[in-house]
Amino acid sequence: MRDEDRQAVAALLRRGHHDIGGLAAGPVEKSEHDYAEWERRVDALMVLLSGVRGGRRLMTVDELRRNIEALPPEAYDRMGYYERWVTAIAQTLIQRGVIRADELARRMAEKEGWTRDARDPPQLAGGEPPPQFSPGDRVRVRVAFPLGHVRTPYYVRGATGVIERCCGSFGNPEELAHGRPGEPRQPLYRVRFRQKDLWPDYRGAGDDTLEVEIYQHWLEPA
Repeated sequence: MRDEDRQAVAALLRRGHHDIGGLAAGPVEKSEHDYAEWERRVDALMVLLSGVRGGRRLMTVDELRRNIEALPPEAYDRMGYYERWVTAIAQTLIQRGVIRADELARRMAEKEGWTRDARDPPQLAGGEPPPQFSPGDRVRVRVAFPLGHVRTPYYVRGATGVIERCCGSFGNPEELAHGRPGEPRQPLYRVRFRQKDLWPDYRGAGDDTLEVEIYQHWLEPA
C-alpha cells in the first residue's frame, strides 16, 4: 500500500467521511425545491418505523444515522438526502431480521421489471430462478451496499461486462453466511470486464480483461 493510501485510510479511521464539520466544503446550496413523492414516502416510512406500535419499535433514529454514516464515501457523496435515508432504512431492517436481503432484492426486481399486480417471474422446481443471461450478453452489476458477507467486489458495482459462462446454481452466500438455508439458489456467472473500464488510470493493453464470478441477483441487462 502506498504511503498516501495509508494516510487516507488512517484519516478515514480517525474521522468519518460524513463528519465534515469545520472543514472547507464550499458554499451551501440554499435553493428551495418541492419534495418528490418518493421522498415524502421515505419520510413517512421513517416516522412509522421509529414509532412504537404494539409495544414494539422497528428501528431508531440512531440506527438510521449509524447506517448512513457507514455508507462508502463514494456512495455517500453520490446519494441525495433521502437516498441515504432509504438505503439506511433497508440496512437497519435487514440487520434486525425484519426483512431478508434476498427478499428485498426480489421485490426491487419486481418493481423494475413487473407491475405490482403482475405474476412473479418463472421459477424452477424449489423456487430456484432460471438463468436469465447467456454467454455474450452484456450485463451491468447493480449498485448496492448490503452489510454482511457479500461476494460481489465493490470495484465492479455499476460496471458493465459480458457474460463469459454460467457456472451453475448455488446457495445464496449472503444468506448462508447468516445461518439461513440460502434459498432460493442463485445462478452464478463468470463476467468479463475490460480492465480500463474498471480502473480509470489503467495503463495496460486495451484488450486486457478481468473475470469475476457474480450471482444473478446482482446483475441486470446492460
